[in-house]
Amino acid sequence: MLWQWSPGVIAEIAASACLLVLAIYFPWRELNRRASLIGASLLLFCALWMLSHAVEIGVSLPTPKSYLMGAQLLWGTLALTFWLLYIVHHIGSIKWLTKRNYILLGIIPSVVILGICTNHIHNLIWSTPGLDGHNPYLPLQPTYGMIYWIDIAYSFVLTLSGSLLLIKNVIRLHHGRYRESASLLITAVLPMLAALVETLGLSSSLKLSVGITPWASFIGSLLLIWNLPRFHLHSVIPMARDTIFERIKDYIIVLDKSDRVVDLNPAAERFTGFDIAEARGLSVKQILPQWPDQFGQAGQTIESDNEIVLDRGDERRTYNLSISALDSNGHSASKVALLADITHRKQAEEERRKSAEKILITLKATIESIAKTTEIRDPYTAGHQKRVAQLAFAIAGEMRLPPDKVEAIRIAAIIHDIGKMYIPAEILAKPGKLSEDEFNLIKLHPQAGYDILENIDFPWPIAQIVIQHHEKMNGSGYPSGLSGEAIIIEARILAVADVVEAMVSHRPYRPAREIDKALEEISREKGTLFDADAVDACVRLFTEKAFKFE
Repeated sequence: MLWQWSPGVIAEIAASACLLVLAIYFPWRELNRRASLIGASLLLFCALWMLSHAVEIGVSLPTPKSYLMGAQLLWGTLALTFWLLYIVHHIGSIKWLTKRNYILLGIIPSVVILGICTNHIHNLIWSTPGLDGHNPYLPLQPTYGMIYWIDIAYSFVLTLSGSLLLIKNVIRLHHGRYRESASLLITAVLPMLAALVETLGLSSSLKLSVGITPWASFIGSLLLIWNLPRFHLHSVIPMARDTIFERIKDYIIVLDKSDRVVDLNPAAERFTGFDIAEARGLSVKQILPQWPDQFGQAGQTIESDNEIVLDRGDERRTYNLSISALDSNGHSASKVALLADITHRKQAEEERRKSAEKILITLKATIESIAKTTEIRDPYTAGHQKRVAQLAFAIAGEMRLPPDKVEAIRIAAIIHDIGKMYIPAEILAKPGKLSEDEFNLIKLHPQAGYDILENIDFPWPIAQIVIQHHEKMNGSGYPSGLSGEAIIIEARILAVADVVEAMVSHRPYRPAREIDKALEEISREKGTLFDADAVDACVRLFTEKAFKFE
């Protein structure tokens, strides 16, 4: 076999070696597994295309040249096929990469392989009458057959489709970025024009030792792989879309900094009624008119998590809208909005809130009944617990306590003397002064109340409030002698309300006192026996807010 070296052969071998190195390096550079496999395959087939062309030029015998021309046809077809797949993947139209479409894309390459293997029988690829003796590199002078022209048409369809996708994507997504647009346009058009020139025989008069199509594809592939990552699509389109983005039932909308749509997952396509090809480049308001204005401020990337209500057909549904920034090299490249339908969860929560309100109403009614039972045994304190609850509730509100603490104080006050059920009725109703033993019995009622209430599953610390409502700030109270902050705030407030109501109410052993005297008494013991803030709030209620017992 004769071999002829030339600068063109050397150049093509060197270029194919570069592509082979890039094909090996590319999977390590790409973050996405599918993109890395497609990109590496693209570079590999381009390398084999150039290498087979270089060897075909170097060989001077017709038969090897014929086989090498067939190899070029196959590698070129596969290179263009993977070129289109690479573009489809990176513009986000993954839904087109289905098993069915893979099979369709494999039909023509399969026909080409079969045609090359059997061309000596039917000449449907080409017939080779001989070598071109006028060219020093002795290229073949084939007569092309039907399968060849079908493959050429297929290649042009691939190139044209990829070109249109690239151009459309760049124009819609990157207005004003003419430099990138021009480079991607060259990437798409250069191989197609080179193939057209060679097919029409326009390059034969140039007597070139190398084919222009492999070189055009070499340059185009490098430009494609160099430019696509510069659009930051790897940072905008999630890397785990095969397992998450495509399959998640929530709606994912990826936006650029101007709130234009970059990508939609299939669930979001069904939700908005737009597929990704239609939606890309549109403002989010165009695909989702009910998009809240506060989340659509152009040029701003925000972090938020909110509930919104949208009309879907004849029903209103609730969604959790989560917006997060996607950063690229320290700069906010885009943001991703996740819409999760939480309608059923909200409905369940509402139902639970209503299995809770009913229980609370029943619980409060039970508490009221217990309070009345206590007052029946002690007619002189009838209404005492109810009035204490009114005042304690007002004091807690004046002190701006959280609503749950305010309600806890009111409930505890209604039954704070429930432990008196264990005290003999004759002691409770005794008109004269109590003996020391009798008073010691009275002092047992906070503990008795605690014993009654501790096993009831209240949503508030009712038992603890009840047992502490006779404790004093200086530790002189009962039953445990607690002092200061060891007494919970609810019990400290209840203690003030209990004393004030008792002093202004009539008792068998003493007449009722004026409210001014009661306020003077608690003010004198402020900080010693009673919580200072609770006393101040109580005084303001009577002197400034005109509080009166009902």
